Amino acid sequence: MKKVLFALLFVPLTLIIGALTKHNFELNNYISNDTVNTQKIKTKYQIQTTEVHIVGTVHFETDSIKRHDLYNYINSIRPTVILYEGTAGPVRRIVKRTDYLLQLWYAFKKGTKMERAVVLKYLKNNPDCVLLPYEWELRDQYHRKHKLRKKSKKLINEIIQLSREKLLTETQSNTIQQFLKLNNAIIKMDQGATIADINKTSTDSLLKMRQSYIYEKIPEIGKVRKETSNYLNFIPAHMSYWDIRNKAMVQNILKQIEANPNEIIVVLNGYYHRYYLIEELKKYEKAYKFSIKEM
Repeated sequence: MKKVLFALLFVPLTLIIGALTKHNFELNNYISNDTVNTQKIKTKYQIQTTEVHIVGTVHFETDSIKRHDLYNYINSIRPTVILYEGTAGPVRRIVKRTDYLLQLWYAFKKGTKMERAVVLKYLKNNPDCVLLPYEWELRDQYHRKHKLRKKSKKLINEIIQLSREKLLTETQSNTIQQFLKLNNAIIKMDQGATIADINKTSTDSLLKMRQSYIYEKIPEIGKVRKETSNYLNFIPAHMSYWDIRNKAMVQNILKQIEANPNEIIVVLNGYYHRYYLIEELKKYEKAYKFSIKEM
């Protein structure tokens, strides 16, 4: 019996250790690779005012966006502070390389993760730069409470299916058709977009329209359809989520701006957030004495 228990523990433990070792070996190789521009950041006395750069990214590499693309994009700005789309605990563990559960997830997850490796490489080459969090601290609790990812996807898909089955009114059907046309254009753009493409104001405009369908126009249809009446208690949570999260992120960014005056700050974010963060932060430029810089 002891041998069986030992074997049951030994095999998964060996797999875990092996996966973590492989992950960190590959990560260390990437961080140590000097094939990209490693120009050092500006020294503090050269910076006369607080600059804030909202840098959109993808969470996993695509055919057109690789780690070195994001690294070189950030390095061209030469930030002294990087704000990371994560909460305080995880970001602290990323810097210390003690985020073992995350490392294990990355080790088995398909695709090459972008941000964590890139910021670790940048911090190695620029040790005076600091990495700080700005994510909404209650995000995960909100997701768990409302089962947000699963229910949101089902809600949107069910309303789209009603349109395909020609069960919606003409106005409702037109809304869905406009969304699908816009969404297909974004998917097509995503496939070949470069890091510069996803940081364009034209891309911001498309994504703003797309999110207005997801969080406003389509759920409004769900409110009045008997076929989706089982979502009535959920729809307000779905519709509120995007505003609540982004506005909380903006407030956290403002706290970091206030605590780090006269720095070059990069706000690293999944690029669907970029338009929202820019629009909201611009309202506070004068009060918090910073300027939004766009490439």
